[in-house]
Amino acid sequence: MNNRINMPIYLFILFLMQFSYVQADEFRDLNFKLFDAAKAGDLKQTKQLIEQGASVKARNRIGNSALIYAAKSGNLELVKYLVDHNAEVNMLNTRGQNSLMMASKGGYFDIAKYLLGHGAEVNHFSLKKVTALSEAVYGEHSKVVQLILENGAVVDVADNTGKTALIYASANGNLQIIQLLLTKTEEVNQKYGKDLTPLMWASGYGKNEAVTLLLDAGADVNLQDDRGQSALMMATNAGYVDVVTQLLNRGAQLELKDNSGKSAIDFANETKNEQLILTLMTAM
Repeated sequence: MNNRINMPIYLFILFLMQFSYVQADEFRDLNFKLFDAAKAGDLKQTKQLIEQGASVKARNRIGNSALIYAAKSGNLELVKYLVDHNAEVNMLNTRGQNSLMMASKGGYFDIAKYLLGHGAEVNHFSLKKVTALSEAVYGEHSKVVQLILENGAVVDVADNTGKTALIYASANGNLQIIQLLLTKTEEVNQKYGKDLTPLMWASGYGKNEAVTLLLDAGADVNLQDDRGQSALMMATNAGYVDVVTQLLNRGAQLELKDNSGKSAIDFANETKNEQLILTLMTAM
């Protein structure tokens, strides 16, 4: 008797569950289409999908939201639309990246400015300890670098590879960005991954004008890394005569030896670069 009475209720519940599953699938499909539209920077399609029920708070399997994709696409109007519809500015993907980091990486100044004005966390860092600042520096987006610095970015954060924003700028030889960073840090001689300094990176990559900036800012020309190599040894090993000449003129010591007992002159002899050998021998 009770089974007969409960059967209609059971069937009704089963119907509701099946309807819910179908509905859930429809919303999931809408959300995936929303991700694709945002990735393509398609504002019109994004609006249509949200009106149909797609969620701005949805994330895909790697944690990216429509806003993260929109910031990556470079479409400012799309970013504004999503934020106006309650997209979470500081939502993170599974790599710990947010929309500001995506905008900074792409060099999208207007988007970065808009996100900062709407509560984006300027000093958040990803699982690899990458910040919005280091993304902008690595991409050599000087306007974005300046904007982020003006909004309180911390400069001396080393990522998982042991590099800071200043190290990336020094290796790239981007003078404008180096100057911007030097106004916000006093750590020009701080050693990071493998005890390398910004001067060593600039010297090893032959960025002579960057070397000048760093030396003028107080970089110690005779510091040595964990191998015992100095900036002079690195520039010699790489064959950069102009950098070697400047380092010598700024007090680089020829007597320094690395952990294997080699000096800059030894490295020059190994490269068989006659101009380098002459430059170093003349300085003795």
